[in-house]
Amino acid sequence: MAETKKQQTIDDLYVAKVRRKRIVTNSILLSLCLLFAIVIIVLAVVRIDLKPRFDVAPDYIDVKIDSKTDEINIIKSDEDFNEFMDVYNNALSTTVLTSIFTGNVYGYTVQWLDKDFYQNYSNGYGSGISSTLSSSLGSNYVHFSFTQPQKIYFSNGEVLTGRYDSEQARYQDCYFTISGDQNVAQVDFYFGVKINQAQKPQTVKISVEAQSYELYEFVKGL
Repeated sequence: MAETKKQQTIDDLYVAKVRRKRIVTNSILLSLCLLFAIVIIVLAVVRIDLKPRFDVAPDYIDVKIDSKTDEINIIKSDEDFNEFMDVYNNALSTTVLTSIFTGNVYGYTVQWLDKDFYQNYSNGYGSGISSTLSSSLGSNYVHFSFTQPQKIYFSNGEVLTGRYDSEQARYQDCYFTISGDQNVAQVDFYFGVKINQAQKPQTVKISVEAQSYELYEFVKGL
């Protein structure tokens, strides 16, 4: 009888030990699942920029879309300016989670193109866009104009320098494509880069994987 009680006590202790181990294991698994869920939620909420970095907002914005005969002009003092920038910033950003699956988390590349940027250029000033750039832009595009020269940044934050020297590349005009097609998921930026006043501007291209349909629909309503 005493032996039976002893065995029962041992069995009870073993069962209790197994139960405690199971509780601890389940608690750890539950904590890990909760942590994983929190991480997923954060990654799905936090947004990152896909577009190239701009130190300041443009001073002038010109928009050309195929559904309008005249070019749309927006300046900082206009009521539409801030709304345009809000739509632009939202359209060319995405969540961290989405960027991981699409590969956008790795940023963009900067490409020098052997094509003229301006249609006319003299005494350090350019006007119009070259025929090759016009062909690349198509019928739907946005023009950012800056009164002061701006830097171009790589996706890692480094400043772009000249192709053949270490001088910082600067620009005052940037054009980028927009599309009314929801299936188009690429936006191409073109910068008219000047190294010095004497040198004819060169074209730098940055392509990002993003949809511009939202921005297209906004400007179509202006």
